[in-house]
Amino acid sequence: MLAYLACFILVLLSQHPGPATCGAPKELVGNLGGSVTFPLKLPGIQIDTIVWTFNTTPLVTIEPKMPDRQANVIVTHSRNKERVKFLQGNYSLKLSKLSKNDSGDYRMVIYSSSLKDSFSQEYRLRVYEHLSKPKVTMGLQNNENGTCLTNLTCFMDQGGEDVTYSWESLGQAANESHNGSILPISWRLGERDTIFICLVRNPISSNSSNPIFAWTLCEGAAADSESSMILASLGVLLLIIAFALMPVLLIMQREKRKESIEERKGMDTHQEIPNYYPPSGETPVYDTITCVDKTIPEENPEKTLYFSVQIPQKMEEPHSTPISPDTPTLFTYEIVN
Repeated sequence: MLAYLACFILVLLSQHPGPATCGAPKELVGNLGGSVTFPLKLPGIQIDTIVWTFNTTPLVTIEPKMPDRQANVIVTHSRNKERVKFLQGNYSLKLSKLSKNDSGDYRMVIYSSSLKDSFSQEYRLRVYEHLSKPKVTMGLQNNENGTCLTNLTCFMDQGGEDVTYSWESLGQAANESHNGSILPISWRLGERDTIFICLVRNPISSNSSNPIFAWTLCEGAAADSESSMILASLGVLLLIIAFALMPVLLIMQREKRKESIEERKGMDTHQEIPNYYPPSGETPVYDTITCVDKTIPEENPEKTLYFSVQIPQKMEEPHSTPISPDTPTLFTYEIVN
């Protein structure tokens, strides 16, 4: 404010005709949706009228309070009535609910009967939005002998006015920084992984991108080496599996052979038992009995039938008493139901 008063005194002492402007425009910044104050320090003289303009368009006209009148404020556009306020005592302009259209040149002009000419002060306002997270794209990739060469480009979808870009590289022996939206990188397979972060700033805010890892960008450079390592690992794994399965297969084969022998022993068999060997010259008669159940059933007297069967003698022994053919021989048969 001291500089402003000094400037105003010089204007009072100046003999140059026409409106006088004090110095270069004052630079002001505001954030989207926020507010900004245009500073004004009134000198200790009688002021008749204060006029604020925006890009040569009248914005507000102020008639300060005088002994014969009340203070009067005239706002040109109705949409600005709720946005325009003045600080009590010095009439500094406060403009709220800023939009991008509020960026531009403002001018304050003081008219006083004590001055030969009017006095003015200029302002330049820039309205910025808070920066969102920047995005990063990768350019064409060149892979040679396991080395990845590419460019990273950082950009903003919106609010890209007066934005400065810089990069930070983390994970190297000494962390490095780089200015500009484009970052050239070179990364060799086997080196320590590097993290890249894009930083963006404007006059009211700053933000950074998600961290980007070099190995994710340079997967193509490591493809050949990784594929050979994968094939070798698969070969070793297959050998291990083969050696592990070999005893299992041998045991399974042995068990299968054992089960086959047991099944063969447990199969039903048919036996042919001759009941009688007739003498020479007679036709032998065989009775075939199927041995399904080896358990001999108990004899049931009620179901047992006894009868006599005459069977010729197989051969006669010398010096033995001849047996009468009419002598019956008893055989017992059991009828099994």
